[in-house]
Amino acid sequence: MPEFEIFVNNKPFSTSDHQLSGRQIKALAGVPENYELFLEEGKESKPVGPDEIIHIHENQHFRAIPPGTFGAWIATPQT
Repeated sequence: MPEFEIFVNNKPFSTSDHQLSGRQIKALAGVPENYELFLEEGKESKPVGPDEIIHIHENQHFRAIPPGTFGAWIATPQT
């Protein structure tokens, strides 16, 4: 069975599955289940739900981040 190499947070992971749910992708990468998962498509980031099925392709890139941090910006007070 062919192996696909996908990347989660720039780390490579191999799978022979043609379809994986968001939950399965996080489990493959050892990412906590409560993390938010995004599929990187060019300059776009598409959210992937835990039960959403993704058709796996070679060299797909995903990003997993702690919940509630997407787009967060922390202001540093001036002293």
